[in-house]
Amino acid sequence: MPVGTPALATPQVGATATSVTTASFTPTANALLVAFCAGRGSSATIPTISDSLGGTWTPIGTGTDAGNVTGRLFYQAVSASPSAMTVTVNTTGGTQAAAGIIELTGAGTDFSNYQAGTNAAGDPSVTMSAYSAGSRVMAFGIGNAGAAWTSPAGFTELFDSEAATNLRLVPSYNDSSASTSLSWVSAATDSIGFGLEIKEAAAGAISGSASITEAGDTVAGSAALRIAGAATLSEENDALTATGAVVPGIAGALSVTEEADTAAATAAIALRASLAAAEGSDSVSASSRVNLAAAASLSESGDTLSIAGKVATQGAASITEEADSLSAAATIVLASRAGSADITEAGDTLASANALALKASASIAEAGDTLATAAGPLVKGVAAIAEAGDIITARAVPILVSSPHERSAAVPAENRTAAVVAKTRTASVKAEVRTASARAETRRAAA
Repeated sequence: MPVGTPALATPQVGATATSVTTASFTPTANALLVAFCAGRGSSATIPTISDSLGGTWTPIGTGTDAGNVTGRLFYQAVSASPSAMTVTVNTTGGTQAAAGIIELTGAGTDFSNYQAGTNAAGDPSVTMSAYSAGSRVMAFGIGNAGAAWTSPAGFTELFDSEAATNLRLVPSYNDSSASTSLSWVSAATDSIGFGLEIKEAAAGAISGSASITEAGDTVAGSAALRIAGAATLSEENDALTATGAVVPGIAGALSVTEEADTAAATAAIALRASLAAAEGSDSVSASSRVNLAAAASLSESGDTLSIAGKVATQGAASITEEADSLSAAATIVLASRAGSADITEAGDTLASANALALKASASIAEAGDTLATAAGPLVKGVAAIAEAGDIITARAVPILVSSPHERSAAVPAENRTAAVVAKTRTASVKAEVRTASARAETRRAAA
């Protein structure tokens, strides 16, 4: 649907100071905020921005310095459940600062059609590329001194205000029928003009949460599904698919909670929170990579997390029910030193065609579990096999238990073989007859 009509999220502000802060306001859910920031003074720097919630503001363009005025645009995508905030704009070295916070609905974050122009005589102009149907076109004017401006033809002004002493801000808007030649008329001296096309949100872009709550529901994208909140599949046979990327954002979670639910991408699944597959036969798969900054949990028998490229987690990978599978054709990497890979039910599998790199611990706790790699598991913590019939194998190199020195490879039950390759290590074998082999330097085996 077309981008909505721009509106002020909170009244514009200005101050005779190096920074200025808005009043508290609560943005519209799922809206796009555009911050129009300016500073005045011969030593004023390009403005910077922050908010009271510690949110991320992404710059549009590099900012512009026109001598006695500076300016820059920023944006932030609002979540489905926004909180009240204040916004602060700073221009170090300036004598005045000003800002206007504008919000739009139905807007994406493709700002490739952006232009900036300056004019020491006060009448800036820019030439835009052709606009896409459904877009909003915005024009932003910043002036040093002077009276009211005339915005580009056909544009509606949100305000025309001397927000701070001798610092004027004039944002205006039109639709995709606007001319690509934008020019302002003003009585200012140094001046800046920004032209910005705000395009419709791309298909599959969700700034709040994606919830699939009935059996057989489907969310699909031919490119990317970007979710800034949470993605939840809560009924049997639900599907979340993309031929590009499935990206739940900053603090969200991907939850697959009913049997046979599916989340799939041919490129990447990137999660900055957690992945939970909670019912038997749930499937999360990507042909490129799965990136997890928190935890991956497979909690029901038959769940699958599979990847043709890399599974990278900074938290923990937990497989808690019989026959669950976490596999990669390339590399499984648990990046956090505090993380772990736990296989706690009989028949679970943690497998990689290339390497398993663990900086914490790998635990196999039930009979028949398998930790396997065609290259070599590298464990910087502890590798523990706790039940009869468990297997850790490497087809290329032996299992390496590396620095620090106090780490160990423990084989507590049945006949096992422990291989120790570098430095002085001890392989302990409890009960029955065991074998310990060592290469290079003297090793000892205790039984």
